[in-house]
Amino acid sequence: MKKLVYGFMVLALCISCKNEPVSNQLTKQINHISDPNVFIGKHKTKAMVLGVFHFRNPGLDSYKPTFPFDILSAKRQSELNILLEKIATYKPTKIIVEWNRIKYDSIANVRYQKFVKDSFDIRNKADEVYQIGFQLAKKLGHTKIYCSDATAPWFGVDLDWDNYDVNAYLKEKGQYKKMSRYKYNPFYRISDSLKTKQTLVTHLTMINNPSNRLKDHQAYLTNILEGAGDNYLGADSVGKWYRRNLRIFSNVYDVVNFDIEERVLLIYGAGHVWQLRQLFKDSPDFDYVEPNTYLTK
Repeated sequence: MKKLVYGFMVLALCISCKNEPVSNQLTKQINHISDPNVFIGKHKTKAMVLGVFHFRNPGLDSYKPTFPFDILSAKRQSELNILLEKIATYKPTKIIVEWNRIKYDSIANVRYQKFVKDSFDIRNKADEVYQIGFQLAKKLGHTKIYCSDATAPWFGVDLDWDNYDVNAYLKEKGQYKKMSRYKYNPFYRISDSLKTKQTLVTHLTMINNPSNRLKDHQAYLTNILEGAGDNYLGADSVGKWYRRNLRIFSNVYDVVNFDIEERVLLIYGAGHVWQLRQLFKDSPDFDYVEPNTYLTK
């Protein structure tokens, strides 16, 4: 009997669809494919990228910091506690740090488990992974830390890098004047100097301002000119940077459980923020949360 009733219901639905004007059916189809929410899973994940300067800078960026900063000093530790309190109100369910996933995820978690049990001392470890990541995770009762950084191999032109003269090359190609219009080092130097004068929260609020992050991102888009029409060194260099951030994003995607309501926090060098922020904002599975929403409370 139930099967018979169900059959009548399906038949009635088919008849109603057939009787519906073709224009209405087409409109529904168009609305369906135009709706950005069609592919969304059971839950969207909240995502925040807290952009930081490296407390223990490895000197791998083009600008080399010259102004000292000691996160281990009593003054900065007090400021760090304020930062942790503010970010804790976001209530992240997973804390994701800028260590290579393949190389260091297991190592980081062995250390974190010891830290939770007070058998791993971070009082002499300046890295923000320890000072922010470990301490915040322990404060929130997390059982695990997540590493999501990745490398991106170089696929571009093979040059004699030791003897490559970028200015001579740009002048030869007629690209020097256009490439030298913008001077970003003074911008980096000012930001570097302000970290010694501002409180930790004030400084991170400044560098996490979207307009500040856009300015930093624009440096990549002006450097893209180098080698255009020849070896495309600039474009390939920027492509390498994009690939790294896409790999980071893929790692985050991998560790998130979309069947439950999650809130992830990434702690990354500020240079990564603009691209990661855009990826989270464009994804159908994430809602992006600006860190300054919590830093300014």
